Amino acid sequence: MARHTPFRASLAALAGLAGILSFDSALAFGPKPLTQPCEIAVARSALPERLREGASVYALVGNHYQKVVGGAGPFTCIVERNHSDSVVPQCMDEAGIDSVLPAIISRSEMSVAGMEFDAIEQANRERMANGTYRPAARPGVSYMMSDYNYTYVPSARQVMKVPPHVMFYAPGLTNAQVGGSLSGMIENIGTPFVFREGMHGYLITYTEHRANPNEVAQACRGQLGEAPPSFDPFPKG
Repeated sequence: MARHTPFRASLAALAGLAGILSFDSALAFGPKPLTQPCEIAVARSALPERLREGASVYALVGNHYQKVVGGAGPFTCIVERNHSDSVVPQCMDEAGIDSVLPAIISRSEMSVAGMEFDAIEQANRERMANGTYRPAARPGVSYMMSDYNYTYVPSARQVMKVPPHVMFYAPGLTNAQVGGSLSGMIENIGTPFVFREGMHGYLITYTEHRANPNEVAQACRGQLGEAPPSFDPFPKG
C-alpha cells in the first residue's frame, strides 16, 4: 500500500490533466525560444530513437510555427507550448497531420501571443464547430515518450514533468464508455483514460521507459534549465 502513496498524493495536483491543459496569463513572462537545433531535438525526443529518422519537424520561428525539417518518414514532430515555461514534445503519425496538428499549432501560437485560456478555448470550440478542425480519419498514434515533457498543469499552477506516454486518437470516445479515469490509471498503471474528450480526444497509456534523451542533451546545453517537479507513476519504495 505504501508504494502507491506518492502517486495518490499527486492526484489532486494533476486533476487538470484529465481536463484541458491551459495557459495561465498571470504566470506568463513571454516566450522563451529555444535555438532551432535544440527545438528539433526536443521535438524528436518524443519518438523512440528507432523511429526518428525521416521525421518531419515543426518549430517555433518568432511567434509562429514553420516546418523546418521535411522528412520522408510517417511521423511529424512538434513542441507544443501551453505556458511560457513549458515544452510539450509530441510526434504524430500521418492521421494526425490533418486533424490534431492544426489545433496544436493554433493553440500554441495563441498562448505564445499572450491570449488567455478562456479565449483560446472559445476559439478552439468555434473552429471545431465550424469545420476548421476535424477528427482523425483513421486510428493512429501520437508519441510523447520524451524525457522533457514539461507541461503546465493549471490545477497545480506550475509546470510539471509528465512521464512518457503514448496517445491513440479517440474522437468522440468518453471515459464512461471505456471505464477510464485518471484515478483508475493511478491505481493500476497501464490502464487507459481518455484525455480531451471530444473531436480531438486521446486514449492515453503511460510507458515504463522514456525515449533516448541524448540528442537533447547535446543540442540544448543550458537552454532547458532544471527539470520541474515530477509526476511519477512508478514510485519506488
